[in-house]
Amino acid sequence: MGRITFDRSIYSPEAVEAAAAAYADYADIALEHSGNAVVAVIGAVTGGDRDTVEHSFCNLALQETVVRGRRAAAPETPEGD
Repeated sequence: MGRITFDRSIYSPEAVEAAAAAYADYADIALEHSGNAVVAVIGAVTGGDRDTVEHSFCNLALQETVVRGRRAAAPETPEGD
């Protein structure tokens, strides 16, 4: 069982939750929310090599954080433009 800590100063909790949902077919992932972090507890891995699944999950959490941050920062364009 692995534990991965995602610091909230870098990772969006919603992004980590989205990544965990996306990886539900590959691993049992339980999330624990604390003040400054979200901890992912990785249980059984069924979708391949444990290291590959864990690293890919982390990459997706980071990607989701970046995409969500960019969407939030992007100005809205009026309809019709």
